[in-house]
Amino acid sequence: MPINNIVEFVLYVIPGFLVVEIYRAAYPAKEKSEFQQIGWSILYGLLIVAIVKWIDNNILSNSLYSQNNGIPGLKFTVALLIAGVFFGLLLILFYKSRFYLSNKSKYLKRIAPDPQSIWAKVNQPTNKDWCIIYLDDGSIYLGYISQFTFDPDKDSQDFLLSDAKRVDEDLNEKYIVTGIGVYLNTKDVKRIEYLKGQ
Repeated sequence: MPINNIVEFVLYVIPGFLVVEIYRAAYPAKEKSEFQQIGWSILYGLLIVAIVKWIDNNILSNSLYSQNNGIPGLKFTVALLIAGVFFGLLLILFYKSRFYLSNKSKYLKRIAPDPQSIWAKVNQPTNKDWCIIYLDDGSIYLGYISQFTFDPDKDSQDFLLSDAKRVDEDLNEKYIVTGIGVYLNTKDVKRIEYLKGQ
């Protein structure tokens, strides 16, 4: 395969790769096989290339698509990269719209995106519940999860319990955590009980 064709193929895959990586940064998913990642990158890349070429031909009078020795020019390459970032952000907006609309109407519940794990689902922004956290060492804390990590490929996740209090078995206050909260990891948690927020 001529070197020009290889360079052109790589240039056409990069925008799709950007779409996938930007989306995964906002909404982590379980690690896909390399074949699946390449497949999605090629699919999005070809779609973006087709759209950018159409815009260039029909709106911009071919001002982007200049070739040097069969390789797309700098303006076209930059347009592809910008389009990759744009489509990645558009995909995130689409996801957020599905989430927003599904919470507004019971008839639209079926369009809600799959959060891929119970941990991500119970910590969605719409959940205002307070938590009782029972740790392996016997400690019990009361508060709400203000921040959390979600990496589907890891067995444990970090989270921050804010407005936290250390309590005893009867949930009587021992002391108040006066700082930003209690940093915890799910590997140290026996169970979490959720209480309706006040």
